[in-house]
Amino acid sequence: MTLSLRGPMFGLAFALASATTLAQTASELCRLPTPPEAARFTDPVQSPGIVSPIDGTCWLPAVTITSFDGTQLAANLFLPRRTRATQKFPTVLMIGSFGAPGRIEYVGQQQRLAKDGYVVASYTARGFYLSEGVIGGAGPQDVRDVSSVIDWLLANAPVDPDNIATSGISYGAGLSMLAMARDPRIKTAAALSGWGSMADELYPRGTYNLTWGSLLTLGGKVTGRLSPEWQQNTLALMNPDTPQSKIDEILEGFKPSSPSSHVDALNARNAPIFISHNFQDDLFTPNSTLAMFAALTGPKKMVLNPGVHASAEGAGALLDVDNYPYDQAHRWFDRWLKGIPNGIDTEPKLTMQIKFSEQRESFATWPAPELRDQTYYLGPRGLPRFDPACLCGKGDKGSISSSPNSAKGSDLIQNFSDTTATSGALPIVSTFGESVNIPVVNSLPSVALASGIRFEAPALERVQKIRGIPKLNLRVTPTQARAQVSAYLYDVDAIGTGVLITHGATTLHWATAGQTLDLPLDFSATAYDVPAGHHIGVVIDTAESLYASPVHPGERFGLRFEFDPARQATLVLPTR
Repeated sequence: MTLSLRGPMFGLAFALASATTLAQTASELCRLPTPPEAARFTDPVQSPGIVSPIDGTCWLPAVTITSFDGTQLAANLFLPRRTRATQKFPTVLMIGSFGAPGRIEYVGQQQRLAKDGYVVASYTARGFYLSEGVIGGAGPQDVRDVSSVIDWLLANAPVDPDNIATSGISYGAGLSMLAMARDPRIKTAAALSGWGSMADELYPRGTYNLTWGSLLTLGGKVTGRLSPEWQQNTLALMNPDTPQSKIDEILEGFKPSSPSSHVDALNARNAPIFISHNFQDDLFTPNSTLAMFAALTGPKKMVLNPGVHASAEGAGALLDVDNYPYDQAHRWFDRWLKGIPNGIDTEPKLTMQIKFSEQRESFATWPAPELRDQTYYLGPRGLPRFDPACLCGKGDKGSISSSPNSAKGSDLIQNFSDTTATSGALPIVSTFGESVNIPVVNSLPSVALASGIRFEAPALERVQKIRGIPKLNLRVTPTQARAQVSAYLYDVDAIGTGVLITHGATTLHWATAGQTLDLPLDFSATAYDVPAGHHIGVVIDTAESLYASPVHPGERFGLRFEFDPARQATLVLPTR
């Protein structure tokens, strides 16, 4: 039962009457309040190291833990009310995000869990702030640190050794799963805004994520100590002249740091795993995490939310407030660490919140049997011309049709300049606006013909519910070895104004100039309803502010998109 403080006299009486019980709450880590402290006590976070006379919890904000190699890690600890000396508690270990001080990042969620009877620790990852060492990019030392912190908890806190979970946002999410694959003491994990394959996130289809990669590097330099290898790899991935052998070496080196590489170990343990991810996360798109989720065979749950990287979970971590991803994670901990039959393990395994709405939809699992792929066919725009059949101009846009394209042709674009199609005028900021229902919009007729192509479909007779990963399959002939295609999927109204649904890119580095090739492109996963009367639009161009260019400044390339009834160019939309 949670007690409330009704005044100084009540607080003093409660503190004195409960001295014996409260002394057991935090073993020797916390102390009882003095009568004056009990009288003015308001919150454990405001009075660290003191057992709360309100709910018996205690917060220790400055714990130092020695890792396996002597590295000192900055940590904190939130303890629950303890009613007997031998009492042990389920425990959640939270791992700091990249560039975040783990001592404060999760304090709101820690307090909420401690009130509910959990020991909750958090620490700043190696190399950041007060934690010693260098930033290892989720390498072997980072993973071993998790086990070292568990060792310390078992030795110093009232931890139930059979009921330990790891959790974290972003960097902490990946380390939670990597540690779980290695350390059998970890019973379950809750990974929020993490990644599946690091190569697929930082270099998807040969496209280096320049904006987020630069932000990570800057954040690492400002808040910690980046390893020389990190900085060398970053420079190599963004350099157009880096040889393929070096790129392959870097991508191979990402595998041990990718939770998707350890799925077999997780499945062998039948490990229960909870995942939260956000649709507009341009650092770690949902795609590789969905692929990993599909491969997991143990108990699992995934929630997909609108928002950029970590935006859906951030408030729940720092503040003691209701938050859908963390509320579901809390249910997950209750089920697997406390054994409470709350039904979360028998519910549909995946939910999506539809963009620009409060509606959530559930799916039995992933891939979702409730979805089907709807294939559309792209047709060429051709040269600008007047068509007597419709008394209208043609050549300004290509077509999207449910019937196969019957026209043979090709359309050339050059990288003279970017077009008006973009993930947002301000990278990260624009997509963050989608979290608060401010879409990224564009006038599709404004797309420059020399630098981009737009394709548009007929108006829809009924709502089209897009759920999952849309895909483009193109045929292109590059004018040189290096080129990039950025693609944007739009919900377009009658006057050509498009709301960005999702986007993606693919990059060529070692193509043969003049040789036609298949060019697949995956959009970032989404959940979006295109209303009746609107239509689907696609824009293709050669640049996007999020991504590194494959050529040097001023270097030109062209792409000729080929259309042939015998080799169809297609757009595939997963539809409910």
